[in-house]
Amino acid sequence: MGRRDDVVTPDSWMPRGEALCSDSHPPLAVWQGIPGESCLVHVYAPGNNRGLARWEKAVRQPHPHRVDPPCERYSVCGGCPWMHMDAEGQRSARLDLVRAAYAEYGLQAHAPTELRASPDGLAGYRHLAKFAVGRSDRGNPRVGAFGRSTRNVVSIPDCPVITPVLREAMHTVAHLVIEQDIWPYDPEKQKGVLRYVVMRQSRATGKLLVTLVGARKSPKFEDLALALTQKLGSVAGVHLHVNRSPGNALFEAGEDGGIPTVRLEGDRHIEEHVAGLRLPIGAGDFFQTNPAVAELIIRDLEEWIPADVAVVDLYSGVGGLSLAAARRAGWALGVEVVETAVNRARGAASLNSVPAEFLVGEVVEVLPEIRRRLSGRQPMVVVNPARRGLEPGVIDGILALAPQRLVYISCNPISQARDLGALVERGFTVVHTRAYDMFPNTPHVEVMAVLSGPGGAPQASARPPRRRVVRKQ
Repeated sequence: MGRRDDVVTPDSWMPRGEALCSDSHPPLAVWQGIPGESCLVHVYAPGNNRGLARWEKAVRQPHPHRVDPPCERYSVCGGCPWMHMDAEGQRSARLDLVRAAYAEYGLQAHAPTELRASPDGLAGYRHLAKFAVGRSDRGNPRVGAFGRSTRNVVSIPDCPVITPVLREAMHTVAHLVIEQDIWPYDPEKQKGVLRYVVMRQSRATGKLLVTLVGARKSPKFEDLALALTQKLGSVAGVHLHVNRSPGNALFEAGEDGGIPTVRLEGDRHIEEHVAGLRLPIGAGDFFQTNPAVAELIIRDLEEWIPADVAVVDLYSGVGGLSLAAARRAGWALGVEVVETAVNRARGAASLNSVPAEFLVGEVVEVLPEIRRRLSGRQPMVVVNPARRGLEPGVIDGILALAPQRLVYISCNPISQARDLGALVERGFTVVHTRAYDMFPNTPHVEVMAVLSGPGGAPQASARPPRRRVVRKQ
């Protein structure tokens, strides 16, 4: 098929960041397009239900928020689909996406009108980098990112969104992989050993924790770990995670849902400082990619926590929100299914001298026992679930607690809006929402929603509830 160029005017945003031209036949998803800007596009995949196109140039005036992407790998990598817009254009686009998600459930009046910007700006904000390992066209090992719409690994030597320390570490790993002849894993041929390299940097200390993801154990990983610690003073520790699963999944979760790792060199964790809290972060732990925005969220959460109220933090992870809540309210209870994360949270509570408890278990299974323990207390509930949102039964369990207030923090406005709609139907009232730019240059957005509970006046008490042990069944 020959080249096909069309003139179109996109009219809305798609969740992955393309601009949608809905009046084309079929509709077109335009890479680097902006709604409202008439443009010449190259249609490279016509499709039956939806075509794919690439922006070529504006037909008349460029959109006022259009800029030249400050990265030569912008279209090849595809990891920053909104890098062709300035900060104001990105802010408006994110709020449009959240507004559309809320409107699906009749909540458009409650959609946030404010987006708090990343304090670190549009560049150098990522303190977590996940690099794929593959081969170049010449067959040499390559460390970089999966290409846009492909599984080919492309080099990103000057990636502007990761920190300079991570960029230097990426270069060092790439050279060592070639120097030590470490074969990238090929899932089709099931040959090679190294699949990914994951690096997290502490914004507070600058130190790195490196996780090598291998298809199997190999002595080469020990050599690579030793070389990394010798060449880079920023590397605090190197760990190995073995992922034998088929396909391209980054990690293979253990029985408890956590990411099992083995320490090869150095420390077991690095320490992050957020909102005055010291948080140890291990190789398999989840923590936000943008610690500066995580601090904004914690500070805003604290403003919504009444004094002398029991706080229940569901999906508590390594405990950042729970510790902040306990510091403000006098006591908090975190619930998390991953035992290693709970152990890290308990250690952080001790480290910060904060009265927080943590339970291991599935949220829906632990909620009945929490209800018995907090009977008559009307606690405040905080939820920060995974992208899929709240599991079936969780809303009923929350209602049984008779909470005076609920704070719902989410990285997925679509699942959050669905759950907020269900909560409103059950008597909750949305009183406040705010969005956060956790991932500049992308359509991803974090949203906090504050709801008042359907019950009566809260019963305040300064005394924390009696300690009881809740174990995972």
